[in-house]
Amino acid sequence: MNTETQMIKRSELINRLVLERNTVEDLGRVEQLWINPQSHQVVALTCKSGLIRGQKRVFTWDNIVQIGDDAVLVNRPISQEESDENPTKPEQAIHGMNHEVWTDAGNKIGSIVDYIFEQKTGFINHYLYTSQGLRGVLEGVYILPATAVSSAGNKRLIVLEAAIKTPQQYSEGWGQKMGQAAEFIQEDFEKTREHIEGLKRNAQKITKGKQEGMKEIEVEIISEEREPQEIKPKELPANSGETNSDRDHS
Repeated sequence: MNTETQMIKRSELINRLVLERNTVEDLGRVEQLWINPQSHQVVALTCKSGLIRGQKRVFTWDNIVQIGDDAVLVNRPISQEESDENPTKPEQAIHGMNHEVWTDAGNKIGSIVDYIFEQKTGFINHYLYTSQGLRGVLEGVYILPATAVSSAGNKRLIVLEAAIKTPQQYSEGWGQKMGQAAEFIQEDFEKTREHIEGLKRNAQKITKGKQEGMKEIEVEIISEEREPQEIKPKELPANSGETNSDRDHS
């Protein structure tokens, strides 16, 4: 199956069957996805077998062979076959769910509830966040381009205020199918990324322009101070009794 342009939501992958590619062994169900908050990419998944105290395994993105409609095919590392140690997620990876979303202006706008990523690369195109109904924005699920995220931590994300002034609603919150927006997201992603990168460039140009403007003003001031003043001929006072004739006779 061709997955070059296919995208999937995190929520659709949770609880999906995980099969070992070579032995076709049932390894359990997807329990958690782990993402790199800097590159916005899925880097690993945790699967769990059994209902109560089942075994957990972590597979990095390199071990994921295929994400199918019914199962995820993985290659199990040799080191994992004989190991009884508890699996560990990649260093600095986060799951991202319920992370608070803040703007660079210091405003809290909601919380992350899902994200959409490319099945082939694991690259996250958009996050989905719930609005708190503030500043005239209705409650619901909204689209947050990954390119709008300027920084991320273990509990919060900071996004560019300018990038979400007119948020795109993804679901009205009462059963609207999220899959209806998949085609729009895929086609609009490049345009959105270019727009946000343009905002970043404009901000940098404004800052640079201010600095260059200050330098030009300094140069003009220095030039004016160095210019010699024009020497004008001395004029006699208007009330002086001396005339040109008097000067000629003298």
